[in-house]
Amino acid sequence: MDSTFPLGLAPNDEPPADFFIWGAPPPPKIPSTQDGDGLSCETANFDSFYGDHGERLVLPAGQRYKGRQNHGVKSALSVTTHWDHHQDFLYIVLDIRSPHMKAAMKATVPEYSSYNIGTKHISITGSPWCLYHYRQELGEYGEELMKRDYEAGKHVYHLLSYMWETFSKEIITLGVWVDNIDSADWPALDHKHLWMLYRPGDIVYVRERRLAFVFKNMTLTSKDWKLTGSHIDFDGSEYGSRYIDITIKAYDGFKLLRELTGAPFSRLPESEQVTLRKELLARGRKFIGLHGNQYLWYDGKCKLWPSYTGTMVKSRIVIDHTSYKTHCVGPVYLKDGTPKYNTDSVQASITEDDLMMCNKDVMGYCLKDNKWAVFDIDSISNISFDTEAFDALMFPKEQKRQILSLVRVHEDERLIFDDFVKGKGRGMVFLLYGDPGTGKTLTAESISDYCKKPLLRLDASTLGTSVDSVETGLTRAFNLAEKWQALVLIDEADIYLEQRKSKNLTHNGLVSVFLRTLEYYQGILFLTTNRINSFDRAFMSRIHLPLHYPPLNHHSRRKLWYLFLKRASPESAEALLQTGAIDKFAEEILNGREIKNVREEEAKRNHHHREESVAVEDKQHELDDGDDDDDEADDFDAPLVKRRRLGL
Repeated sequence: MDSTFPLGLAPNDEPPADFFIWGAPPPPKIPSTQDGDGLSCETANFDSFYGDHGERLVLPAGQRYKGRQNHGVKSALSVTTHWDHHQDFLYIVLDIRSPHMKAAMKATVPEYSSYNIGTKHISITGSPWCLYHYRQELGEYGEELMKRDYEAGKHVYHLLSYMWETFSKEIITLGVWVDNIDSADWPALDHKHLWMLYRPGDIVYVRERRLAFVFKNMTLTSKDWKLTGSHIDFDGSEYGSRYIDITIKAYDGFKLLRELTGAPFSRLPESEQVTLRKELLARGRKFIGLHGNQYLWYDGKCKLWPSYTGTMVKSRIVIDHTSYKTHCVGPVYLKDGTPKYNTDSVQASITEDDLMMCNKDVMGYCLKDNKWAVFDIDSISNISFDTEAFDALMFPKEQKRQILSLVRVHEDERLIFDDFVKGKGRGMVFLLYGDPGTGKTLTAESISDYCKKPLLRLDASTLGTSVDSVETGLTRAFNLAEKWQALVLIDEADIYLEQRKSKNLTHNGLVSVFLRTLEYYQGILFLTTNRINSFDRAFMSRIHLPLHYPPLNHHSRRKLWYLFLKRASPESAEALLQTGAIDKFAEEILNGREIKNVREEEAKRNHHHREESVAVEDKQHELDDGDDDDDEADDFDAPLVKRRRLGL
């Protein structure tokens, strides 16, 4: 027995006079009618087809044309079947004329809550899914109406009878495969009946994308279902609802509900609902906290602009929705007429349902790849800053103190003064010059970690070599750096700062643009070069602190070897130091980058051999009782020790 018809009524039964619910709210006002329009509690059926002269004709079903007629005006419901020129079926239109039915629809179906039922009929093209989805509410409304107006209650009951007659087979199918299944893990449904699972306002969970959204409607496009709805997104200043859609592709037979592209959340196993709700709420709280400009760590797959292909990334990032939309895709538009939350009030005012619906995509900048990207919120975490990196730099303590003093002075706005022209001369420029691999880049990176600020790295590959590209690139980078309070590093800046010559107008323009743009930069800038003698004189006067990096001596190489080895294993580094092995390593004339590369390559080889060793031991266990495993492991590791000590 369907719950649509309470008190044991069958679809064709007459409701009793005492058919009502105590304590229910009063029904909405019934609209007035003209000439008894829609007051006959019946359904009139019509056919709409093309006549001999191409005109569209509407006749009572099964009748021949006898001139223009006005059928069905007094009928509560009229159902018109439309046919094409070849008498093939097109679609069905349901017109709800009864004032009592229209009042019931307005009161119970959100889609018609603001509908002007006083002047218009409700017309539904295609299957009237809303009657099925809101059958419970319509039934309760009819019960309440019956105690006040028996005739009006009959109209609502007739509307429900039409729903039952229209969808009886579908309701039986849903009952057999979904509603009456004992185990919550196994409900399934065929593709054509999926519309029965999705009621407007319900939560849909998209497993592959690990997100949820509020369902609004669905349409059949070709053979696939397209579901549309909304979730919570951020436009750079406010949180609110944004359009989203998914596709459920056609499939044969029946599919488990939990395996659907978008599964109704309420149809998932209860234990899974509890788990997912906790995860979605936690993610939602994280999402509403990621506004403004935030410096974070990312380890996972992201979509790099402009290709948006999935790329695995391990990098520090800057979250910046506003700049992303400015540089990449334009503004994000939130839905009008829906609740909005600003960044100050969102924590206190957002609902739990909206938290569950928060987007999992966060926009920002990937510092390693120098590209804008869409990041997965689940792969974002806080940065573990390397607080020892600055101490490891290979130059005197006095120079380190000098660098830190200048950085602190720049961070204290009270100690910064403008040039005679407002906005000029507020930057801090460090020139780092010397041979490759002597620590120039490491200096900028370590100061960045010391200040816990982003480091924006630029070079010819990101700035280009034309006057226009350099001016555009520098202006954009400097603006972002000031917004993010980031440090800027320009590697191998020789090409932009070489001495100007009278015959090379293109290069002269490049240097002039660089100098002019630099004048208005208000942040900290590091420039690295191997050829300081070729720099233009006009630039030398703009340097606050030049730092020379001589080739590494034996003591510096020894210290670097120890520091790199210590990062991998403090115990091993100390042992190698005591045995003199590190001194032997330091005899080889290598720069810092080469030492780092050798150490990383050795670590990769050790990892590979450890995996091989595990595989050998596993195989040996299969062949014998494992008595000789320890000896074999020692034999296998012996050459590793030699390679580790040789290092090179």
